[in-house]
Amino acid sequence: MEKEFRFAAFVMTYKRVSVLESTIEKLFRQSFPPEKVLIIDNDPEQSAAVLVEKLNYLPVEYYAVGYNSGPAGAAKYGLQLLSQQNYDWIGWIDDDDPPLYENVFEILLKIAVKEPKCGCVGAVGQYYDKKSGKIIRVKDEELEGKGSLKVDNIAGGMCKIVNSKVYIKNHVFPDESLFYGFEELDFDIRLQSAGYDLRVDKQLYKKHRMFYNTLNKKKERGGRKDENKIWREYYSTRNSLIIQNKNRNYSVIIKSYFRYLLKIINGFRFGFKYGFINAKMIILGIAHFQFNRKGFRNVK
Repeated sequence: MEKEFRFAAFVMTYKRVSVLESTIEKLFRQSFPPEKVLIIDNDPEQSAAVLVEKLNYLPVEYYAVGYNSGPAGAAKYGLQLLSQQNYDWIGWIDDDDPPLYENVFEILLKIAVKEPKCGCVGAVGQYYDKKSGKIIRVKDEELEGKGSLKVDNIAGGMCKIVNSKVYIKNHVFPDESLFYGFEELDFDIRLQSAGYDLRVDKQLYKKHRMFYNTLNKKKERGGRKDENKIWREYYSTRNSLIIQNKNRNYSVIIKSYFRYLLKIINGFRFGFKYGFINAKMIILGIAHFQFNRKGFRNVK
């Protein structure tokens, strides 16, 4: 692919230096690698700074946030800094989610530069139903054939690449106050409101489903979660309500309260301890939404 634009990537990290190093090396092994990788370090102790010297044979830069800003804050800083450095397309990468194949960036950037309204591309995407507030799975049959598919959301870890015009011209950037959970959805909704599209490559998307053996798989709801990760229910509950409120989807908020009640009841199927913690996280999420408490909350 001829180079008609500038492409860089940022990688968000928090105390995972060995994983981060491996991911950065894989980014530069892409058939179309970024000109530069910017490390966004959320660790106040700046543990990832050592990699700048260790990887001095690669164009790697480092930015210490100074506090744990969460994935939402780190993404905001990454997009802001690389946009200001005049990069046209910016990779939004998690430290533990490098591209699955060595030509992922090349495939996605070919779509990006071809579609005039494209604001974001990614390996995997989803639909979003504003009337229900639910994420909708792309059907397997929609991934047949060649070309790109327009979606509503490209989540973290899916090789998300953003058009810098979204930030520079339209002032759309991740909402740091969300801290963790649905920050990409919030960003993508506002990106579309600014007149941009999100696109995925159908063949690449299908390859990901084949790799993870998720073809013909229906999304399961109401299952038991890892007890060490139940705390995520707090952020998903709170942030989902915040996003609905931002978009004035008040009827969805009311419907969500009923769904959360069912989730609380359902949680006790897996034992009292599990049910109690699950209920606590959901109730805290609702309460903090009501009282406008955002950002990081120590709920573990």
